Amino acid sequence: MTAPNIEINIDGMIGPTHHFGGLGVGNIASLASRNQVSSPREAALEGLAKMELVAGMGIPQFYLPPPERPNWCWLESLGFTGDRRDVLRKCFDESPSLLSAAYSSAFMWTANAATVAPSSDTMDSRLHVVPANLCSNLHRGQEAAERRDQLRNMFGSINDAQIHEPLPSVIALRDEGAANHMRHCSRDGKKAIHVFVHGPSEHGPSIEPHPKRFTPRQSELAARRVACLLHLRDEDCVFVQQTAQAIDAGVFHNDVIAMSNGNRMIYHEHAFENSEQGVETIRQRFHAKTGEGFAGICVSESELPLEEAVRTYLFNSQLLSGDSGAMELISPSDCLESPAVSALIQRWVQDENNPIREVRYLSLDQSMKNGGGPACLRLRAMLTVEQLSLLGDRFKVTEKRLARLRSEVMQRYPATLSLNDLARLDFAENAIATAKVMAALT
Repeated sequence: MTAPNIEINIDGMIGPTHHFGGLGVGNIASLASRNQVSSPREAALEGLAKMELVAGMGIPQFYLPPPERPNWCWLESLGFTGDRRDVLRKCFDESPSLLSAAYSSAFMWTANAATVAPSSDTMDSRLHVVPANLCSNLHRGQEAAERRDQLRNMFGSINDAQIHEPLPSVIALRDEGAANHMRHCSRDGKKAIHVFVHGPSEHGPSIEPHPKRFTPRQSELAARRVACLLHLRDEDCVFVQQTAQAIDAGVFHNDVIAMSNGNRMIYHEHAFENSEQGVETIRQRFHAKTGEGFAGICVSESELPLEEAVRTYLFNSQLLSGDSGAMELISPSDCLESPAVSALIQRWVQDENNPIREVRYLSLDQSMKNGGGPACLRLRAMLTVEQLSLLGDRFKVTEKRLARLRSEVMQRYPATLSLNDLARLDFAENAIATAKVMAALT
């Protein structure tokens, strides 16, 4: 009997320029926090605490260091050239949103970095990774090439890994990565189907109605091309459309309204169009592929109003299998503070037919204010035992590395940050120097 696949988690290290620019399209929390004073130090420490918690569950935890910000090359490409002090001041005066984008630390939400298919799932038996182009947002498109390079660096020692180029950065092919992708697998992790969630299609028939308030951030065309690049079989893929109601309520990614692990999916009744039909298709495809049963838990509007689900980010919890094999939930502390959500979680834990045996609440205040909970902060990848050994410890979260990262954060990250600080050259230079130090720790 061959060894089972092993799931690893990859988190993005939160950068020293974490701020509240309010740039996230359709992200209600981001918009509500715009122009508030942030705390990069607190944000980074909260992110490291989550990595430590996951590693303590026996799940291999890795991280990617923060790219350098501000992105001078990006600013120069927009015509802001010359003395850098003048560049910052001119950009701040003429277009503060562009300056905010140049400083963006949104790369912290690694669920958007890429979509991954393990070698056990693909037609050529290779590990495939498709970095997201993130072209829906002003501030995030610059991440695509950076994450491609980082992922190639991370997986470069695995001979059968292929890190693709992102899809072309055009609106019809807008792709936001694993936040709109669910892999449902057998108990040993080696047989799986892939569920791709997207907004209404602009190319071909789609299910009405279309969102009126916010633009969908994942296109169907992109989802289908990503599945092709991942070398997945047609019969192993299911494409499901988000509801316009959810998108307009602030569900900018599927992982804000559904979560998954193994053979289980927990989703809100307003998550998908033609929900019953879509979930039944997933169930049939999963059984045909694995021979095992699929469990879909639907949370009704009466149990949890859509607005409260979005506010608390319940569905952006991490649903994980620890050393014991039982499932555990890592939820933002906002869920504990909501009577409706905390009661729902307790029902899950007390239900003998529900595999969730424990819930851990985690304070992620800084990330939540910008619209990202626990699941936003991580990218999942299934590796073989051999692939995991080849990955090595360079990017792995260990006790020693955590201590060093915390020390550097306490020493170098600002305790507070306002948008006015972004116009200061000394702040820009310190931020870039700090990013270089963090990158050197891998």
